[in-house]
Amino acid sequence: MDAVKIDVTGVRQVGLRFDEFPDELYVELKAEIDALSNELFSRVQAATPDATGLLRSQERLRLFADPNRITGYVDVEGGKGSQDFAKAGALEYGAHRATKVSAHGMRLDHYWARKLAAPETVLVQAYARTPDIQEHAFERGPLEAMQPEIIARLNAVVERAVAEANA
Repeated sequence: MDAVKIDVTGVRQVGLRFDEFPDELYVELKAEIDALSNELFSRVQAATPDATGLLRSQERLRLFADPNRITGYVDVEGGKGSQDFAKAGALEYGAHRATKVSAHGMRLDHYWARKLAAPETVLVQAYARTPDIQEHAFERGPLEAMQPEIIARLNAVVERAVAEANA
């Protein structure tokens, strides 16, 4: 689409068309963005790793609409602090950097394969752990796959609104 063109005769008709056009286009764009966001959410849910189901249960779809912008978001809602965001980010982008683990106490009821007579508390010294989590683009992948369709469908909404305004 090169430009928006609206042909109208008469000053009153021109004013009326220009007053109605943005509102009608806004409503149609909002409906299309809502539909696209729901489709993207379904694709993200299908691509999300499902070891425990926790990550999938924390994914959410949000639609924001104000007079100047309509935005659909598919993201992860952190339940218990930033740890959930860090886990989701490690799965999405992969993780291979060493991380520090602080010294902490641990309660043991066995030692290797032997069961202890009574549970014992031991002190685990601080250490560095290097995770080997491969990238799994469960959010970016579906978005990248849908991107051409999103652009085409939003352009079609605008072109349809312009055609209706020109009719």
